[in-house]
Amino acid sequence: MRARPEAIDERMRVPLYVEASKLTVVVFGGGKVGTRRAQKFANAGARVRVVAKEFSEDLYYLNVELVKSDLEREDEIRKLIEDADIVVIATNNKEVNDKIFRIAKEMGKLVNDATEASRSDVHVPFEAEVDGIRIAVTSEGASGVAAHVALALIERCLKSNEFFKRINEFARRFKRELKELIDDPKRRFGLYWYVMLQRDIIEMVREGKIDEALEKALAIAKSYEGEGMTDVKYALGKFLEEWGDELLRAWP
Repeated sequence: MRARPEAIDERMRVPLYVEASKLTVVVFGGGKVGTRRAQKFANAGARVRVVAKEFSEDLYYLNVELVKSDLEREDEIRKLIEDADIVVIATNNKEVNDKIFRIAKEMGKLVNDATEASRSDVHVPFEAEVDGIRIAVTSEGASGVAAHVALALIERCLKSNEFFKRINEFARRFKRELKELIDDPKRRFGLYWYVMLQRDIIEMVREGKIDEALEKALAIAKSYEGEGMTDVKYALGKFLEEWGDELLRAWP
């Protein structure tokens, strides 16, 4: 059994995309923040239960379960979150929030505390999507303003960068075609970056000659017998060394 590092951050988090339709989420608080959280999870297909004394008008139009409660009894809170995968805390009562947090942690639940981000297990990032590229940004509670600005900059950059758009189109089409051509996922993985490091192919992509670039890339894939490029960090570094400045210049 591997030893646990002594200096490990007790709040170390890993970014993931999770299939939300398999989740049960219980939101405590029927105000603006609770409504936004409930809407986000409900829109993603999760089963959502909102518990509060009062509910915003918007909550009545969402596909969520509404449970009226003053949240005073601990046994009631325990029953309400018994089947929860994620517990969201968003009431305006600190004492109630602390009680919910304590009970949820005792029951081994993942907590998103909208009132005290530092103790959250789960953070809800700001999101955007550009041509199939999903972006999620969070400051983990340090500054929502900075996270919003960062997201806007990334989104604007990707939307306005024609060179990147062509790379995105080419890479998606190449992966789709390669799956039809080669069954071995390890061999495919090595070819993705091997092809991206072929200057003549990326020059075609830059010029918008996607079909020609794809034809050449597939010809390489059919004849190549090596392992390809499996060191992603190294490959990305080489790619950016070659094309990084030009990609930045392509941002108006």
